Amino acid sequence: MRKFFRVLAVEDDQAIGKTLKMSLIYKGFDVTICESYQRGFASFQSESFDLVLLDINLPDGNGLDLCRKFRKINPSIPILIITAKTDEASAVKGIEEGADDYIRKPYGVQELAARMNRLMERQRKAAAHLQFGSIRVEVQKRQVWGNEAQLNLGKREFEILLLLVKKSGDVVTRDEILQNLGEDLEIYDRTIDSHLSHLRKKMREANITNIRIVPVYGVGYRLEAVSDGER
Repeated sequence: MRKFFRVLAVEDDQAIGKTLKMSLIYKGFDVTICESYQRGFASFQSESFDLVLLDINLPDGNGLDLCRKFRKINPSIPILIITAKTDEASAVKGIEEGADDYIRKPYGVQELAARMNRLMERQRKAAAHLQFGSIRVEVQKRQVWGNEAQLNLGKREFEILLLLVKKSGDVVTRDEILQNLGEDLEIYDRTIDSHLSHLRKKMREANITNIRIVPVYGVGYRLEAVSDGER
């Protein structure tokens, strides 16, 4: 079954937004139009999207500021900036703020759809393979490799390690782990440490010595690169 990619389009011009939505639906996208900074931000926080189309000039805020907020919430989502034809500086600034590409008004739907599909394909390929130090995660195959040896992980161990690798050294809270696993929060909370203990043991058995899972007291856990002198 073909997947309809969910697109958030933040566009304040109602006529352009209506035409954009109809055209992209015809191209196979599921499109949500938000006409302001605040509505776009609220929608991004409450719903799940595969790609963002973001106009820079919004009536209640700067699209570049919104781009930064989107990127903090979801570091990997493709963001395509829409800018006025003569506003080259804003387009460049958008790339610097975390956008993946930009297109100038007026634009053709064929070109826009091609750029969107290219970003989605690039994101798909990147998401299929994640790396942190000597750990490589093949997401679709649900395989983890360390020093070219495959780790034999259980389902929950894999999900926890995948979440840690996705965060690339940032803290993953216990609540995030529980929500990601979709377990009974009260019962399963007591077993997180047990799964982490098994995970650490399997990493040691695979001779993964340049990475460790570090507890952050009262918050959660993170992956940490270990220098030669610390091993």
